[in-house]
Amino acid sequence: MNIVLAVGVVVGFAVLLERLGLPAHAREVGGHSTTCLQVLRDDSLSDATKEAALQDRARQLFGLLGRLTGGSVLALGLPLGGVWLLGSAGVGSFSETLATLQRVDFLVVTTAVGLLAYVLAQYARAS
Repeated sequence: MNIVLAVGVVVGFAVLLERLGLPAHAREVGGHSTTCLQVLRDDSLSDATKEAALQDRARQLFGLLGRLTGGSVLALGLPLGGVWLLGSAGVGSFSETLATLQRVDFLVVTTAVGLLAYVLAQYARAS
């Protein structure tokens, strides 16, 4: 039962990450970082203009940091909270489910299946 709960945690985490839009927010961070580097390298801008542009990007990045942090806590906390509740009800064990999540064989299989699912999802979106 603990393996089923561990798989539920992984699937729940992945679904919530996607539903909360965290991958898009992470890509947005990359875009802001690239823009900051371009601003710094632009010799046609004055120091004051560069500073204003970078401060604006910094505010946006702090907002994204909050969304990514909060979303990650929520995406992991909800499935683990569900396992804890089920463990309290006598269905499975929270500590044994955590132990299962840390096993190397579980991590390897989960990573392989996750990568396969990601590739298939990208292929389906492209079609």
